[in-house]
Amino acid sequence: MTDFKTLLAGAKLPERTVPICLRGDLTAEFEELEQQLDDALRVPASSLEGDGSAAIAERIEALRAQMQAHTYRFRLRAMPHPAWRAFCAEHPPREDDEGKVDERDRLIGVNTETFYEALVRRSVVDPQLDDAEWQTLLGGALTDRQFTELAETAWALNRREVDIPFSPAASRMTRGSGSE
Repeated sequence: MTDFKTLLAGAKLPERTVPICLRGDLTAEFEELEQQLDDALRVPASSLEGDGSAAIAERIEALRAQMQAHTYRFRLRAMPHPAWRAFCAEHPPREDDEGKVDERDRLIGVNTETFYEALVRRSVVDPQLDDAEWQTLLGGALTDRQFTELAETAWALNRREVDIPFSPAASRMTRGSGSE
């Protein structure tokens, strides 16, 4: 087993990637083609040409490839503990005129109106974006769900435990190979 000093010298903060398709408009076309395929497969083929499902399936795969070509895997990295604490302090919970803390802010201890966008911007290490690009991305290129996925990943990197991932597929493939 490696000694602690060696492990500490090689320590790195956790990172994760989040795939984001920047051509969400293609989703409707994909769903429409899936419905057409489902309909075609329900109707018995009445000619030698078949039910047309093969052509629809090819269009679906071509569209999937197009969507993948417009998908970027955002890489996010956790902050070191002191940086995280300072970052949270930059976004203190809001208080009303009587000093009562906003209920949403009280639950997690930060100003939820300012925190998440700043967290995403601080956590994303790839791509490296300038302010104008961030404005374009956050101002209209992402859906609320895509933004939430980035924000939840950034939160998880900093606040949840780091565990050793398990891959069922890799485990099945290496089970009988003598690997340990």
